Amino acid sequence: MDTQLFFFINCGMANPYFDVLMPALTYQGYLLAVPFLLYVLYCGATIRDDSGKTFLATAIAAVIISVISVSLADLACSWLKVVTARPRPCQALEGVRLIVSCPRSLSLPSSHGATSFAFSTPYFLLARRFLQAGWLAFLLVLASLIALSRPYLGVHYPSDIVAGAALGAAIAGVMCRVYLMIARRSKGRNDNL
Repeated sequence: MDTQLFFFINCGMANPYFDVLMPALTYQGYLLAVPFLLYVLYCGATIRDDSGKTFLATAIAAVIISVISVSLADLACSWLKVVTARPRPCQALEGVRLIVSCPRSLSLPSSHGATSFAFSTPYFLLARRFLQAGWLAFLLVLASLIALSRPYLGVHYPSDIVAGAALGAAIAGVMCRVYLMIARRSKGRNDNL
């Protein structure tokens, strides 16, 4: 089923627009992150809650956690690829429509899937109180398209990107949970002073 879905994405969805868009997303999709990070900090500094406080501390935490999560997800993927030792479809299958060069590294999990969802998750968990739903939807679509670009280009199976996305979201989710626990304890200590 994984191979069939791979060929549906890789060959069945083939069109001249995706042939331009998917390599751009794979190699330069992350360039959209810098303006987004600045926007998150701007919103955190200017939008206020009901008590009049800004969300700047939460915005800074979301940005830091997303950046660290990307690094941790990439590191975890490197380790897991050695453990799973799954060859890429462009290394193992005949008839792959390969748009970019076939990487020499292994396939499972997809680092692009992991890092794109590791980047996005903190904003869903921490910044949804001050970011508009449209920006959160943009992040989800961008992360999904970056992940989808990998089987389209012929270098990952769909299960690779699902595993990577789950791994990246889990890493970022754990970091957000730890941040929220620390923030609550800190707030409790400040309230007791």
